[in-house]
Amino acid sequence: MKFFEINFPLTRTHCGVPLGNGNMGVLVWGGGHRLCLTLNRGDLWDHRQGEQILPGQSYKELAALYDPYDVAPVSKRLVRQELSVTDGSCWWRSSRLPVGRFELELKPEFKLRKAVLEYSAGVLNVFSESGEWLRLIHSLTKNQLLVEDMDGIVKDVICRPAWEWVGGTLTSVGYQPPAMIHSAGISGWFQACPDDPGVTALCRSTDYGLAISLELGYAPVLNKVAEDFQTTLKACSGWWKHYWDDAPEIRITDDFLNRFYKFAMYKFACATHPDGVACSLQGPWLEEYQRAQWSCDYHFNVNIQQIYTLAFATGKFEHLLPLFDMLESDSFQQVMRNNARNLFGIDDGLLMTHAVDDRGYQCGGISTGSVLDFACGGWTAQLYWLYYKYTQDKGFLRKRAYPFIYGIIRVFEETLDEYNGRLSIPLSISAEYGCIFPLEKDGRMVNQNTGRDPSNQLSCIHMLADILLEVSEILHIAPRPVWQEIKQRVPECTLIGEPGSEHIAIWEGQDLDVCHRHHSHLACIYPFDTLKNISTEQQHIIDNTVDHWILKGMGEWSEWCYPWAAIIQARLGFKDAPALLLNIWKDIFINEGLATVYLPKFRGLSAHRRDDMLKPKETTEIMQLDGTMAGATAIIEMLVHEKQGVVHVFPAVPDSWLDISFKNIRLPGAFLISAERKNGKMTSLIIKSLKGGVMKLKASDNAPVASLQFYTGEEKDILSNVCRNKPESKYKPSSVLAV
Repeated sequence: MKFFEINFPLTRTHCGVPLGNGNMGVLVWGGGHRLCLTLNRGDLWDHRQGEQILPGQSYKELAALYDPYDVAPVSKRLVRQELSVTDGSCWWRSSRLPVGRFELELKPEFKLRKAVLEYSAGVLNVFSESGEWLRLIHSLTKNQLLVEDMDGIVKDVICRPAWEWVGGTLTSVGYQPPAMIHSAGISGWFQACPDDPGVTALCRSTDYGLAISLELGYAPVLNKVAEDFQTTLKACSGWWKHYWDDAPEIRITDDFLNRFYKFAMYKFACATHPDGVACSLQGPWLEEYQRAQWSCDYHFNVNIQQIYTLAFATGKFEHLLPLFDMLESDSFQQVMRNNARNLFGIDDGLLMTHAVDDRGYQCGGISTGSVLDFACGGWTAQLYWLYYKYTQDKGFLRKRAYPFIYGIIRVFEETLDEYNGRLSIPLSISAEYGCIFPLEKDGRMVNQNTGRDPSNQLSCIHMLADILLEVSEILHIAPRPVWQEIKQRVPECTLIGEPGSEHIAIWEGQDLDVCHRHHSHLACIYPFDTLKNISTEQQHIIDNTVDHWILKGMGEWSEWCYPWAAIIQARLGFKDAPALLLNIWKDIFINEGLATVYLPKFRGLSAHRRDDMLKPKETTEIMQLDGTMAGATAIIEMLVHEKQGVVHVFPAVPDSWLDISFKNIRLPGAFLISAERKNGKMTSLIIKSLKGGVMKLKASDNAPVASLQFYTGEEKDILSNVCRNKPESKYKPSSVLAV
């Protein structure tokens, strides 16, 4: 699939075709005689009133205040920053800012017909009904969009700052209107910020058409000289060719999933370019018509992890580096260390709150939900570990991964107390879960969002202990005794239910009582993969848990919940459900431009935020990248994945997918795997080892688990050895049991 083609009109911002370089992003949309270019930057922040955990409370004190029927004592004890930026009608904390758009008005004889994106070069061609065209290319080295207009179809450029839509809100928190710029072939505006640099958006006429830039601060000239179109095109074409040359290829019988996977890989590159900034909820594409939803921040309780996990199976490891650079920046490290010091009294811990800006400060306010979700740091630490597992880069493991993972588990260690003969986490949350307890004393119904031993926190601490025990062997570092004690004395999850019907609980005494968008209590299945050597009894508990989860339904799920659920189902070996779930998701949460949108497109299958769902999409549509990247990851997981150290091939594809294939999907251990299935039978299975080592493989349902030894650079077609169950002595199946 070489092109992404879409017809005009595209009537909303987030239906637009995305262009970007990891920092500046442009959405191209419109219809009739007007082409709209919505702009934003990933590093454009108003940093006022970002928060961190302040001195004045301790974790042990909060745990002692816990009342299972009343959240108030803990919530009130958390020390919060006093808000000063508000007029009573609008609160403000650190947030990304909308910018606005340029509208290219075409001459009356030209009308927009279609847009064609060339994946191989990152070039967007916009065609008129009579065949004339514009070519758009986004520079990968400068924050510029170049528009080639050799047919002379653009009549005028109209400047529309975001102030037109959000000026009232911005006025209430101390902003002044933008200063418009019009001089010598340049038009645009400068939007000042109260404390931060502000931003300048400019459009300049050139000999090839137009050059558009977006610069922080007051920059009334377009970098003095706009980039040359052909030079930029050549540089971009080279980068995109390299990107696609080693990207995994998939071919499945679901046309939509084929198309979506390719588009998601393109969008991932634009959002996470290695020379850009760390990607937040919407990356560089923020709409102009409303203030940034959830501050367009970094949500670390699932969303950022979903975005970046796509880098592993696709081998795009360099795209993770801007995220790691942000996490290791002086500001981020200082905030996380202060958080750990103020809550736990330790100097070697890293405590990440759940929704933060690019400096590490909490955007959504200090609360039990933001402070006590220690798995935010744990899941982020797993990204560091997976970077090592997939690359085998010991230098990265020693210098970057180990210090971060160590700091995160130190916080977990400090939570543990003795409880009923075991180690326990006395107070934490299961991401965003809130419930209603009936209080027998006086009949009240009370909200509660914390508890003892949330299952997701238990599986997270087990994952971290497993990682650090393995790291200790790899780097020849003496392990802390507590890591082994965690493995021996901390339960893997919390159970609920009568004997014979036990299943995984949210936390002690709390069942999954409602449909919930966070599948956190199932984290032991995915992402943390902590269930080892499952007994018949444990399998029964898992089956009960999954059935209970299914019975609670999908009515409150949002766009990123479906791919997560599909991955869990794939890890469970469900063959038909993941593909069906993704196709339901397509109809509810993917718009005309293949953007994953947070709110359902229509009523009937989802009741998530009904009031907002019914508002005009032109004023309320919210795009998030977590659903896009998690959707692509789910497609790969259906084709191949590793769980508990064993690689499973075609583990979750419907029997109706008779002729499918994939090529060069990356696996832990620095392996590349390719496979093909014709008429429902596997006909090719090729593995290449980049670093040498052992792979444990289960090639089909009936095949045993095989242990395969590889040498660096070795490539083997091993179908006859492991799939047809005729192993050569060198590839003799091991006694390792499939999980």
